[in-house]
Amino acid sequence: MPSEKRKDYRLPKNFRVEVREFKFPLARQKTHEIFSVDISAGGLLVECGQNFAKGEKLQVKIFIASLNKYHPGFFKVFESDAGQYLQVIAEVVRSEERVPLTRYVLGLRFLDVDQDDRNALRRFIMKAKGK
Repeated sequence: MPSEKRKDYRLPKNFRVEVREFKFPLARQKTHEIFSVDISAGGLLVECGQNFAKGEKLQVKIFIASLNKYHPGFFKVFESDAGQYLQVIAEVVRSEERVPLTRYVLGLRFLDVDQDDRNALRRFIMKAKGK
């Protein structure tokens, strides 16, 4: 039986996600709009029409309504639910072809994420899980 390497609970949830290669200049990299399959405090599983190689770095923007209410400080008081997102740099740790040459499943591990954002995401996931 394979051992489970994940340390964080994965919440099955379809969030709108934007990904692009983390290459400079960033503004010239094509943005792919996709949806998540599941999310944890440490990573994300997505389906994408573009294949990215294992080890490739991506800029990832995950749109999560009401995420800021799980943040410390004044963010939760002064912002509306609309337009909230988490932005991270992630590494492709898994890439599998779902539909030949058209759909790929990508496992992304968060490399660079603000600690307050990671904690807010963790609290959001635990609340959704019911803990």
